[in-house]
Amino acid sequence: MQLKSNRGVQQEDVGQAADALIAEGLRPTIERVRQKIGRGSPNTVSPLLDVWFSTLAARLGLDGKPSGEGRLPEPVQQAASLLWNAALASARQEATEALAQAHQALATDRMALAQRESDFEQQKQVLLARQLASEETLQMTRHQLGEIAVRLEESSLTLERRERDIDTLREKLTQQETERASEQRRSEENSQRHAEERARLEARASANERRLLEELDRERQEVKRLKAATLEQERRAAAANAQWEAGSQILAARLQEKDQAFQSALQTLASAQSRMGELEDLLQAQKAAHAITLKQVDVLLLSASRKSAARPLSRRRI
Repeated sequence: MQLKSNRGVQQEDVGQAADALIAEGLRPTIERVRQKIGRGSPNTVSPLLDVWFSTLAARLGLDGKPSGEGRLPEPVQQAASLLWNAALASARQEATEALAQAHQALATDRMALAQRESDFEQQKQVLLARQLASEETLQMTRHQLGEIAVRLEESSLTLERRERDIDTLREKLTQQETERASEQRRSEENSQRHAEERARLEARASANERRLLEELDRERQEVKRLKAATLEQERRAAAANAQWEAGSQILAARLQEKDQAFQSALQTLASAQSRMGELEDLLQAQKAAHAITLKQVDVLLLSASRKSAARPLSRRRI
């Protein structure tokens, strides 16, 4: 009887390995045969070894057939029979042990597989929980990003409104500066006209005075008339001076009102400046420049007022 292994181990290989073990004085076992061959599983070697044992009795002449030529002596046959029985028992024991080990390994593999399935289920639950947490975090992040986008849009609108307010304040400030410059020019023109008028009055008074001196001896009868004319000129000059003083006061009041309006604009601009820190230096420079301009205007007005008070309206001789 010859069997072939589906894994490449043949009956001939098992028989040669078992014969070699017998020759070495060793009992053929499944493990020894496997080591001798160098390959094959216990499940493959075991039935092939059983076949070898089944042919051993015939080979040793222990199969009960009539003795004839070539049969072994009786003592040898008995020894071979004992060896056969021992080898058969050992092979069965090893097969039983190998089968038990296989069952144990199968049980261990099943337990490991069950543990792996349990671990996989736990990992699956953990991954599912992480996925849910990640989705919640993503949803929350999207919501926060939406809120941030809304805030950025509101901040952008607020910034645009502030920029428009600043542009409006700049336009108002420029307009006020233009009006102030116009008022200053008008004030200078009025001061120049008053100075010219005063010079004309002084020249006229001097001419009258000279004419009176020239005609004093010849026209004594006209002294009272000339004196009356001179007094009239002085009255006119006084009226003109009073008119100039009134105009100066009105102009000073207007300048004060403009200055108050300018100061109010500066306060408004300073309030906007506190919200927009980038314009602070520029606005301070403008404020300083306007303060210097106001001082210059005040100095000019004060100088003009002092000069007008220091000059006489007319020179008279009697």
